[in-house]
Amino acid sequence: MKINLSVPKVCVITLNYNQKDYTKDCINSLLKSTYLNFEVLLVDNGSSQENFTKLENELPNDNRLIISRLEENIGYVGGINHGLLKASEKDFEYFLIMNNDTLIDENAIKELIITAEKHNGNAIVSGKVYNYDEKDTLQYIGNVYSDRKGILDYKSPIKNRREKDVGQFDTEMEMAMTDDIMWVIPRKIFKDIGYYSDYFYLYGEQTDYAIKAQKKGYRLIYSPKAKIWHKGGITTTNGNKKSARIIYWTTFATLKIAKLHFTKNESKKFFRQWLLRMTIKRILYFFKRKENFTILKAHTLAIIHFCFWSKIKYTDNGYNPF
Repeated sequence: MKINLSVPKVCVITLNYNQKDYTKDCINSLLKSTYLNFEVLLVDNGSSQENFTKLENELPNDNRLIISRLEENIGYVGGINHGLLKASEKDFEYFLIMNNDTLIDENAIKELIITAEKHNGNAIVSGKVYNYDEKDTLQYIGNVYSDRKGILDYKSPIKNRREKDVGQFDTEMEMAMTDDIMWVIPRKIFKDIGYYSDYFYLYGEQTDYAIKAQKKGYRLIYSPKAKIWHKGGITTTNGNKKSARIIYWTTFATLKIAKLHFTKNESKKFFRQWLLRMTIKRILYFFKRKENFTILKAHTLAIIHFCFWSKIKYTDNGYNPF
């Protein structure tokens, strides 16, 4: 079946928060895309006036680029939801959400839409993520189920997020989980599921959204020809994935996802197994590197705060004690 790629209209949504250089490079890579029918909605999520002004002055004058400025940082979820609200007011058929610390391949949008059209809008489609600083190594393609095969028991096929790409993942496949580093949501799915949940500020929101989609019968599809290069963690911790700040947010988010999506029996089993496993892991990490006591503290505080959250399920305002 020949697909007329000039037909589906795509809105690319990405955020800037005091990262003008990464954002500028990301936008420039997007504007080189071979896809014919797209616009970029850049949401400035409360950056300093200086950062925003410099970014605005350095971005190309292109009618495909729309900038929406927020005076305050309302978090990743808030920023993306703002973008989705603006985009949904127009006649876009697909919403491509992607991180700003990325460089996208010129054919990526085209490949994502080819795959999405093939699945008749019944799938969230992601692609092949490479490392920003080592461009021929793979960082992420999605997750598969671990041998335990339980809910949230995912593992990445990529070894240590630094696996050389030699064509070993060049086949389209359905994934158990994926990430919004770069993913396409068809309008059909957005109308069914809605916005990202404000129970999250950042981290966990994409897992929550993907599980909601799976529960509705939609699929998570990996499209190997859609390529992007990703730094990761720039806004929150300058790329340090083992910081206490990230440990707090990811632990809190994981517990919330379990509470939101598990049955009562599944929740009990998960909390016993996951909490025990992760607590032991972080205690051992503490004894190995005692200067990293804050990692164990972050893990513990996230559990305590989750116990409060589980009673009333309040909106996450981004509080992080680290």
